[in-house]
Amino acid sequence: PSLVRFDDGGGNVGRSGNSRQRHRRDSGGSYGRRSRRNRSLTATKDSLLKEASSTQDVDNTVKSNVMNGNNNNSIANTSTIVNDNNGLQHTKYIIKEQAHQLSKVFYLENLPFLIVTCLFLSYILSDTLSNIAFYRFMWLSSLLTPPGAILRWKLSKLNGTIFQHSRKWKWVPYGTLLANVLGSLVSISCVATYQHVVVNGSGSYSKDGWLAVFLKAMQVGFAGSLSTVSTFVKEIVDISKKYPSHAKSCYYGIGTIVCCCLLGLSIYSPIVRSSAGSV
Repeated sequence: PSLVRFDDGGGNVGRSGNSRQRHRRDSGGSYGRRSRRNRSLTATKDSLLKEASSTQDVDNTVKSNVMNGNNNNSIANTSTIVNDNNGLQHTKYIIKEQAHQLSKVFYLENLPFLIVTCLFLSYILSDTLSNIAFYRFMWLSSLLTPPGAILRWKLSKLNGTIFQHSRKWKWVPYGTLLANVLGSLVSISCVATYQHVVVNGSGSYSKDGWLAVFLKAMQVGFAGSLSTVSTFVKEIVDISKKYPSHAKSCYYGIGTIVCCCLLGLSIYSPIVRSSAGSV
């Protein structure tokens, strides 16, 4: 029925039903276009008003112009002010973030370094004033720890690089294995030297002397930071998960312990026996 045409007697032809309503609504010329334009302007005003209300620097008169004005000038002026204020807020945010990052760099991230430095200097000062072996041992251990840790880090880069083309031996973490073996050898060498020179010696070196303290600091600081137990255990777990049907993790764990024990015994036994025989 909406497609039925009719004649009102005056020569005007129209449509019946819903089409007549659409015809009457559009008969005003640009009424539909003005309505869409007004809705678009209203939506633009509302969005600009929300942005303007979020900033504290927008003047109240501008807000009233946006709410009550019917021309485009108020919208353009408000848009300019809002954009300026948004740019200012963005600049303030960047400055605040940069200041926060600088505070983290100079305080939080360097806080452990500052604490260690203060402790190190306090141990040196205490050793100088009181001449106590404990303070000497502490600052010597702190001094020898970074070289061991750096060497440990360098050796860890060998993991996965040795025997890459060998399917039988490429799974072994040789960097960690070498670090643990070297750490054990350095530690047992310090123990054997201390036993030979200080304990079984002629008495020229005291237990609180520089040599005895240096050997203990070398054992604890350098060898302790060079060797690793946490990475060793983690690698055993990773190998067992990667090769669940093989005993490679057991081979690696037992092999590392046996190798360190045998090499340590081969160094410790001759030194201690020679000092005991001389006594």
